[in-house]
Amino acid sequence: MQWYIPITIIPGVGLIIISTSSLLIALNIEISELNLKKEIFGEIIAMKIEQLKKLNWAMVFLYAGILFFLLSGLLAGLINPLSILVQVTMIGGVASSLIAIVYLISFGFRSVQIRQNHLRL
Repeated sequence: MQWYIPITIIPGVGLIIISTSSLLIALNIEISELNLKKEIFGEIIAMKIEQLKKLNWAMVFLYAGILFFLLSGLLAGLINPLSILVQVTMIGGVASSLIAIVYLISFGFRSVQIRQNHLRL
């Protein structure tokens, strides 16, 4: 594996971070607006806060993925690109990114259900 291969993955993960940040900001604004009528929307607010936690964990894993990809590229450039340390950090980046995507998929499915509950009120 060449040193630049893990580095080339970073822009893709960065795009996911940007879209996740936009979702996080929009959800924060929505929770703030619903909080003005918390006696009516208390249950919806609680569900949306759980969604906010999922987005936060997704962001944490995406950032960790970028860290692992950077370390993998750096280590591949400094030492033997086929060393176990390079491979482990690359696998760590992929695993971390996959966990983040699972959180985002879960967020997507759950957000539709929360929206349906919100519109029933």
